[in-house]
Amino acid sequence: MKKSILTLCAAALMLAACDKIEPADDGSYTLFAGIGATWTDGPAVGTDQRVLVEKFTGPKCPNCPDADITLDAAHEQLGDKLVVISVNHPVGQGIPFPNDPDLRTDDGTAWDNYYGINAIPSAYINRDKSRTYSGAMSNITADLQSALGESPVLGVEVKATEASERALDITVGLQFVQNYSAPLTLTLALVEDSLVYRQSHGSEIIDDYVHNHMLRDVMTDVWGAEVDATGTAGERRQASFSTYRVKDESIRLENCHVIAFVSDRATKRVLNTASCTIE
Repeated sequence: MKKSILTLCAAALMLAACDKIEPADDGSYTLFAGIGATWTDGPAVGTDQRVLVEKFTGPKCPNCPDADITLDAAHEQLGDKLVVISVNHPVGQGIPFPNDPDLRTDDGTAWDNYYGINAIPSAYINRDKSRTYSGAMSNITADLQSALGESPVLGVEVKATEASERALDITVGLQFVQNYSAPLTLTLALVEDSLVYRQSHGSEIIDDYVHNHMLRDVMTDVWGAEVDATGTAGERRQASFSTYRVKDESIRLENCHVIAFVSDRATKRVLNTASCTIE
């Protein structure tokens, strides 16, 4: 994997050569290295407001399919204005059935720990930790509509091209609608649809359940790359990312999306997001 997870001792050896490394909330020192961006002035992009939902799930979770039904219905209604990332919980009901694919990731575990997930399904809108959606999530649709009714701070567009075999070139365009002076981050995630493996549903186990929006990797740092912009209304910036190679041969690029989302660096609140297939 492109990521390196360093112990406290390894991190201590690096301190002399780089900025001070601050520990995570649990006191550990975990470093993620992702692809970096080259920033330039960019073209105009659309400024539609979209909404990001992070759903924490697991193959042994009997209530998770009910959450899928709710979010699938919302997706049918909202189209590409709703962007979903499904993250497998690292323990308990997130552990795969024997001989089934293990889609847990270091990145997903970091996000899971950020929210303090102790029961699945759980979901969050635009990284707002103040409200957790669980179970069948029947109350999430109205809040999605409310989030989409907010005035956008900036527009986001993403494009991903397979430049050579399993090597992706990715560009993200940003256009500020309002002034926003706080530092921002840009996160890129690779998600895959149409993964078929076992899933609990109530008292049954479905052998051929179709899993969509599954997180396969975070291509930037797990908390995003720094956005090089002043945040002035009307400003247009474009991030061109160095080639990202999909090393996991089990990932089918024809079923994948690249998701980009911009967050406030301090609060982690997501301001806007976009998704694209791979050309």
